[in-house]
Amino acid sequence: MNETLADLANSRFTELTEAERRTLHAATTGVPAICGPSNNDQDARNDPSDNGNWHPSRAIRAEFLEWLCTTEIASEKVDRQGIHIYAARICGILRFAYSTIPFPLLFQLCAFTEDISFKNARIPSLILTSCSTRAILADGIDVANNVLLNGRFHSSGQVLFRNAKVGGDFRTDGGTFKCTPGASFDLRTGNALGCDRIRVNGSVFLSHSSSPSNFSGEVGFAGAWIGSNLECDGGTFRNLGKDKFAIRADRVTVVGSVFLRNQFTAEGVVRFLNATIGILDCTRGRFLGNGLTALNVEGSSIAGMAVLDLSFASSGGTQLRGIDVEDLSFLRGEFDSVDLRQAKIHRVFRWKEIVGPQETDLDLRDATIGSIEDDESSWPGIGYFHAEGLTYGDFTNCSREVDQRLKWINRDPSESPRAYKQLASVYSKAGETGNSREALYRLEELVHSKQTKSIKPGILKPLLFAWSQWLKWTIGYGYKLERAFFLTILLTVAGTFVSGWGYQERVIVPTDKDAYAYFAIHGQAPSSYQRFSSVMYSIEHSVPAINLGISSNWTSNPVAQLPGLPKYSYKLRWWFWLQALLGWGLSIFFIAGLTGLVKSDR
Repeated sequence: MNETLADLANSRFTELTEAERRTLHAATTGVPAICGPSNNDQDARNDPSDNGNWHPSRAIRAEFLEWLCTTEIASEKVDRQGIHIYAARICGILRFAYSTIPFPLLFQLCAFTEDISFKNARIPSLILTSCSTRAILADGIDVANNVLLNGRFHSSGQVLFRNAKVGGDFRTDGGTFKCTPGASFDLRTGNALGCDRIRVNGSVFLSHSSSPSNFSGEVGFAGAWIGSNLECDGGTFRNLGKDKFAIRADRVTVVGSVFLRNQFTAEGVVRFLNATIGILDCTRGRFLGNGLTALNVEGSSIAGMAVLDLSFASSGGTQLRGIDVEDLSFLRGEFDSVDLRQAKIHRVFRWKEIVGPQETDLDLRDATIGSIEDDESSWPGIGYFHAEGLTYGDFTNCSREVDQRLKWINRDPSESPRAYKQLASVYSKAGETGNSREALYRLEELVHSKQTKSIKPGILKPLLFAWSQWLKWTIGYGYKLERAFFLTILLTVAGTFVSGWGYQERVIVPTDKDAYAYFAIHGQAPSSYQRFSSVMYSIEHSVPAINLGISSNWTSNPVAQLPGLPKYSYKLRWWFWLQALLGWGLSIFFIAGLTGLVKSDR
């Protein structure tokens, strides 16, 4: 005898409700079972939150659905399009654990009065659009196509899809999820939505700008794998408290993009620790942390860019330590602190038009950056910038003036010598030798200043200070050798005037005995004697390595009794001793600076 599905149900159950009879009819025809007064989604009489006032005829027993979906004799009569129930109240605990349901299940505007279990079940697709539920335990479920908990979906218990497999998309956009302890299945995870280790071949739409979701409790995707995008745009995620997370997605793999954009709001920590992501976009996202951390993406690998433009992060830091990313942008954002220690940014790090930068703590210690793009108005205040060990290749679309960049370095209170060397290296690679030497000169100035300050008061301190000042003003610590050149010229010019005056006053005389006697009588050397040149005489004293034959024939050591000499003019030789001493000093230190002997190897 070929019994109909209705016959089977009537023999199994007594007093079927109107909603159950409609479900049986719809199941065999593939059409929706309209259990409410209309099929209008906006009809207030179909609102699941008001199901307490619904007529008993709209009730469907949980055991009825279990029989219909899991009993072979019944399920084989269900149309392949599956079961679609509209605006019904599902009464009792729905137990589909470890079941194989051969057709899709679609519930729309339905109210589930008790918890639901799909643990380790197999089903083509699972849709609970605009439904009201308590806890859903779907750990290990295998869904061939989509899971939809979207529209005006509302859960007042924990929703768990841990270790689940979803062949299509997983959607919760527009839903409201509130974590409360699960009474039926003893659920104590603290998750509003728990999807740890879930595998979704398509995208996960937790929220969308046009249909924002609301989560009260942790949203967990730790160890999950998502084949396309993870989208949370416009959603609100709340879970404040110590050791609590608004979103916890440690070690998640997202092949596509993670979107936390467009008024996305997290009240609690958002953590993507050691994640693997295609693109991270947090444009216009709001991160309100627990006082310590607002956003944590430490150790994550991002194949493309990470964008935090126009983002707001307060009540905690933005932790990006050890991140590996192509581009990283913070355009017009507002942050308490940004930790980029040991980060690797392969192309551009953009830090521009920051809101309230003076008290934003920016930590770039030991980071590696391809190129920096910033503006002076966005630099952190002195003491809020940390760049010790920072390595970068260039500056892009911003000032590269050496004086301005030195001010940038000086925002770091550590006064790291490595920061100056790194800046010099950038200029050197760009062929800007002058800027490179200026950066290294400032480094030497810093090193010598530290050395002088470190010495205890005593005779050594002024000597060390004098030595430092000599190196600074004569050869610029080896990086401004032109100073020695110009000082030598000034010394030569002064010596020229002095020696010319000395010759006119007969203080400079021939060294030869006979020529000196002739000079004493006639006031000039014999015509056959080497003629005197004040310029060449001064050059020989200023540059001792040069011998023009003047100093060997003329001397500034006259006899004191030579008639007609001004009083004490014979002491002019002291000037030439000083000139020669200064000349030797400038020459020696010029060579020392040229060879790098006086440069600090720090």
